[in-house]
Formats: sequence, C-alpha cells, structure tokens
Amino acid sequence: MEQHQTLVDHLDKSLQGEGSSEMEQLISNDPETAREWNYLLLAVDAIQEAGLQEQVAAVKQEWKLQQMVATRPSGGVVRRISRNLVKVAAILVVVGGGAVFYKYATISSGSLYDRYYSSYELNTSRGAGDADAMEKAYHARDWNAVLASFSQSKRDNKTDFLAGMADMELKKYDDAIEHFEQVIAINAQAGSDYFMDEAQYYLAISWLAKDKVNEALPILEKIRANKEHLFHDKVTHMSFLDLRLVQFKESR
Repeated sequence: MEQHQTLVDHLDKSLQGEGSSEMEQLISNDPETAREWNYLLLAVDAIQEAGLQEQVAAVKQEWKLQQMVATRPSGGVVRRISRNLVKVAAILVVVGGGAVFYKYATISSGSLYDRYYSSYELNTSRGAGDADAMEKAYHARDWNAVLASFSQSKRDNKTDFLAGMADMELKKYDDAIEHFEQVIAINAQAGSDYFMDEAQYYLAISWLAKDKVNEALPILEKIRANKEHLFHDKVTHMSFLDLRLVQFKESR
C-alpha cells in the first residue's frame, strides 16, 4: 500500500513539473504500477474536464483514508478497494448517471481520430524557394501525385512529412507513421526541428487511426506540456478524459 501513496505524491509533484525520474521509470517498467498510475491520471482528467477543481482535495483525502484502512491486515480485498477508488472518482465525480456509460460504450481510438484529425494546411514559407511539383500536388489535394513526386524527389523532412500527410489522407496509416518517425529521427540526430512539431502531432493522430491510444497518449502529453509547441493549443483543447477512457477500455 505504500506504493499507492508514493504514486499520489508523485502525481502531486508531476502536476507542478517536479516528477521523479525514478518513479517514471518504475511506471514504464512495471505493468501493475502503470495501471495504478493510469487510474490516477484518469481521475485527474475527469475532475479537471468537469471543472470540479474543488473536489481534487476531497478525492485525495479519500484516497489517503483508504491507505490508512489498507494498513490493517485484511487480505486482498483492501487492495481491490483502493485500486477501484480512483476509477470510481474518475467516472462518478464527472458525469453522473448513464452519460458516462454511453460515452464509455461508444468511444474508441477511431472515433477520437475522426474528431481530431484535420488536414494540414501547407504554408509555402515552410519550404525553400518556389513551390515544387510536390507542393503543387499537395495544394491540389492530389495525394497520389504527392507520393509520386516523393519517389522522385530528394528525401528531406519536408518531403517525408508531406508524403506522410498524403498517406494519412489515403488511409495508409502504417506508411504515414513511417514518414513521421523518419522526420523525428532525423531531427533527433541532427539537433534540428524542421517539421518536428508537425510530425509529432500527426504521428499521434496516426496512432489513434490505428486504434493504438497507448502509442498516441505519451506524444500528446508531451505536446500539452510544451507551451512552445506549434500544436500545444490544439492538444490542450482535446479531451484527455476521453483519451484515458479509451486507454482504460482497450487495456481491459
């Protein structure tokens, strides 16, 4: 039960930007700890999305009371109670009645993709010189021509990104992911950021299209935490409650 309290403390510090790298590693490596951590995050997103900030303290106090009860020898029942507490907080504190059950039953990574995907508007200033054939095809929304131009062009971050967007429009999500990951890898190697923000955001959206919210969430969380990110405002307006509900649903 001590680990539960440690996670609560880590959550407090994480919300203030002071999380422990040791706890992050434990969460990454231990599935049981990761589950408990995800329940906590789900509760926080639920409370924040509903605008019920005043209930954060009450939920935390209830959690601490459960830890006190958990110190008494009572077998495995207490562990289940403490584990379920945050799930109850996440669901009941937010949307009472049948609304949450409807949301839970109908929501999916694919539905979130449909909600959050929008085409990328290419600003010609993002490329060097006059618009080339690939840019012209992109502006014309001729996605097959974009990919044909990519195969004949010098490969760089812009051409990879535009090819990835064309693949997304053609619902070739595996190919899109490969292009976006290429952009991110090249930037990491070169210490540059050319089309980095765009590649990160659309990589996350591509993972949603493939019903893999666990791949998308860490990317979206990093974008939300970075106020300088090109897509920060867009991601901030996403429902992380819905994202975590899908994560919980898909992990069952």
